[in-house]
Amino acid sequence: MIISAKTYFHQHFPDWIEQGEVPDAIVVRQLWQHSQEPNNTHESSLAQLCLRCYLSHQIEQVCRRLSATFGSLNGFTTSDLLCFVLDDDGQLGQTRDYRSLSATILQTFNPDKGSLKAWVSRQVKQHPDLKQFLLQQGVYLISDWAILNDTTAKQLRRILAETYHFATVEVEELGELLQSFHAVYRHDRLQQRLTKVRPCQPPTPDQLSRISKDLHSRTGHTLTPEAISRQLTTIAHRLRSYRIAAQGGLVASISYDQSDIQPMIDRIQPDQEDEEQIEFLKFYQSQFLESLDRAIADVISRAIAILQKKRTPSDHLFVTALALFHCQGQAMGDIAPQIGFKKQYEVTRLLKLNDLRTDIRQTSLLMLRDRVLDRAKLYTDVDRLQRLDQQVDLILNEQLTSVIEEAESEARSPVRNQPLRSLFARRLCHHLALRKSHL
Repeated sequence: MIISAKTYFHQHFPDWIEQGEVPDAIVVRQLWQHSQEPNNTHESSLAQLCLRCYLSHQIEQVCRRLSATFGSLNGFTTSDLLCFVLDDDGQLGQTRDYRSLSATILQTFNPDKGSLKAWVSRQVKQHPDLKQFLLQQGVYLISDWAILNDTTAKQLRRILAETYHFATVEVEELGELLQSFHAVYRHDRLQQRLTKVRPCQPPTPDQLSRISKDLHSRTGHTLTPEAISRQLTTIAHRLRSYRIAAQGGLVASISYDQSDIQPMIDRIQPDQEDEEQIEFLKFYQSQFLESLDRAIADVISRAIAILQKKRTPSDHLFVTALALFHCQGQAMGDIAPQIGFKKQYEVTRLLKLNDLRTDIRQTSLLMLRDRVLDRAKLYTDVDRLQRLDQQVDLILNEQLTSVIEEAESEARSPVRNQPLRSLFARRLCHHLALRKSHL
């Protein structure tokens, strides 16, 4: 059937073949018009087949972008995604019992409401099987601002209190902040819908200022717009993790359309094409993971070296306790007798997990910072790079802090006798397994 599609395309659009480079939008528009002709069923079916070839390519590109953005940190590849959505058999007609995603996209597409390319992206990301797979890998394809927009203050208070065990004062303060966010953001969203529906965007400086005023007028609390933005982002990260876990997914540390990656890419290369953004994302993701792995290895090696020099070496107890806590999910009290201790606090004092995490975060930050700045030279000019140099520490520190906070939160409320699932714990266990295999 692919040969039939090629023949049809050559016969109807010979000028485009000679030109070589024709904008996709023009080609799609013409094929769409031909596919809707009611008087020639065979011709319209061939036009649809050409469109389905185009759609298969676009579906692949969406999966590649998802893999580039989330794959390396969450353990999946483009191929893992394609098996859910690239299901067109290339036949001219669809059977009654089988309809590919490409055919579904064509049947539901409305050219008056947007481009076919955008519709493909939306349908792929909303595909039930793909969404469930991504959830299982810890990826939730909804922006932080959409999460905040559709979470009530009552729901937030319950989640913070019951799941994250926040203090009552914190629960109330963050609940009030979300109410002020809704008062401004939802009002503006309603006004926007009267003209055009848009995805939830980050609040503007004006909106943040109005949120601050609303919060002060209702509670007497004063927060700067910058502080409000940071606190809202923190709330969104908690809600994202809660939703992923509630739907049976793996809690991840990387969010979608938020402060972890994309804003840094935008600051470094705001005008670059998609391919260059994907290239930088792949580099950044791989370097983030590599820097975290190296930092874990270096910090643990230093800790072991210190413990080996003590009058009674306890390095092997340290490694064993680390593995039992992170890789098997055992409680400190249960670990104690296995390494010859009597009390839980002895294990806590041996591991010093807070210090360990802090050292790993700082070591990883130093490694990653130089690599990111060096790579950024390929994408930006000298003046922009100098300004970026002042921002990179803050940006990278935010993401690494998010990883550590995730690990700390999980350590406080783990699922007992199951491996801890945070990124930090998974990479730590990966290192311990490698270390054991080399002994």
